Amino acid sequence: MRRTGKILGWWVTVGLLLCLSGVAWASSPVERAHRHLTAWQMTEARAAIDSLGQGARVSGQADYLEGRYAFYMGDYEGALEHLDRALERSDNGQWRSLRELVASTLEVTEDYEKHVSPSGRFEIFISPGRDEVLLPYAFEALEAAYEAFGEELGYRPEPPVRVEIYPRATVLAQVSQLTEENIRTSGTIALCQHNRLMITSPRAVLRGYGWVDTLIHEYVHYVINQATTANVPIWMHEGLAKYLERRWRGPDEARLDAASERLLRRRMEAGTLIPFDAMHPSMALLPSQEDAAVAFAEVYTTMEYLRAEVGPGAFAKLLAEINAGHDARTAYARVLNTTWREFEDRIWPAYLRSRPEPGLGDDDEVFEERIVLQEDAGAAGNELEQVEVPEAREHIQLGMMMQARDRYGAAVVQYQKAAELLGEHNPVLQTRLARSLVMSGQADGALEALEPLRLLSPGYPTLWVELGRAYLAMNQYGEAREALREAARINPFNPDVHEKMARAYRGLNRGEEAEEARRLAALVRGR
Repeated sequence: MRRTGKILGWWVTVGLLLCLSGVAWASSPVERAHRHLTAWQMTEARAAIDSLGQGARVSGQADYLEGRYAFYMGDYEGALEHLDRALERSDNGQWRSLRELVASTLEVTEDYEKHVSPSGRFEIFISPGRDEVLLPYAFEALEAAYEAFGEELGYRPEPPVRVEIYPRATVLAQVSQLTEENIRTSGTIALCQHNRLMITSPRAVLRGYGWVDTLIHEYVHYVINQATTANVPIWMHEGLAKYLERRWRGPDEARLDAASERLLRRRMEAGTLIPFDAMHPSMALLPSQEDAAVAFAEVYTTMEYLRAEVGPGAFAKLLAEINAGHDARTAYARVLNTTWREFEDRIWPAYLRSRPEPGLGDDDEVFEERIVLQEDAGAAGNELEQVEVPEAREHIQLGMMMQARDRYGAAVVQYQKAAELLGEHNPVLQTRLARSLVMSGQADGALEALEPLRLLSPGYPTLWVELGRAYLAMNQYGEAREALREAARINPFNPDVHEKMARAYRGLNRGEEAEEARRLAALVRGR
């Protein structure tokens, strides 16, 4: 009898924007300055601040706005000087809160070094050391996203765009309005706030996470906030960001992972979807990682439907309707030539019911990408404990023992016995089986064993490492490179990824890239 084991994964809540929308603005110089700062329109904010009168300077408002402006421009020391002068004139609680945030941010980032993208459009601030391995992958995606979103959203931000990468998720709490409890509950490890992208290094997370797509998710928020003067509600922000987070890879790359598809279907059938209004003011404040994950899946489908119905210009039209003065729901309905009530009550539920699960069987293992911080790993660090069929777990343990003794044929036998109990879609099992198959000269069998995981477990980094190993064994260097690059977009702190990448580049006669891959391997090893 075939039984399935359950592999514990982790829902990822990535790419969040704390609410900045829905504000009505008057036209005094102080209010204009606040408006432009909220929308991160820094040139206009600078002009508004320069036009402030004597009253604003006497009251401390001018120094507060100068401090806020300096903070958003990344001048944390200058921001503190202005905010201290403002607080000498008025002990305003809001001003004091900003001063505390700026001081905390300065403390966190004072040793960070600036790295500029090849085009000069992006500046990444990062602590020197192993996290520098992130730079080439981040710049590649950001540069591609700049052009892609210029087409999709009809807006290109004025460079440079500031990015900060933090070594631990708890540091994100120090530099944002989130608490450590918010981060652990919702799985939030990246934000777009204060005119910058803020992301946690994948080395802070057990086995990493899809950090490159997360970074681009944040960049979508950045573009929307500037393009619409911060007038888009959270559900729409997150829907666009979730739909477009893979757009930098190509125009047809949007998708939900299999775990999100299954969760969405289960919650839809149970009648426990998350109302749009409950997503305000932030997905990070939802009560669980699962609630956050289903909310992301829901809003993804709203943009999936809009794009399918209207075509490539759908999102630019949507933002144009908002900039014309329509509220977000009216704007969305106008692009579809319907009403919001009709969409929410009839069109969207029917569309949800019509979306098939992408080839999932009832017994298929699905890797659920859940954020588990390194300091909270505990038993989650032992993958075998997540295989719930004891007999299958014993066969996997025996296979690992054989593998450690270079008895790869014997290991294959044990893994195949485990597969008779678990099926052939468990990523813990299949990746170990694939490695032993490669080492016993059966690379084609390894590819066959791994193929279903591309759909079911694309967030499982070992999948891509073992695919790279198998392709290298078959001298398929281009395919090996692409698999290993995908591994690095999840966990680039595995030196084996870069060492194999160097082999792939050598096979492609690309010596310069091979040397860079070797440098990254040494960097990760701390040499």
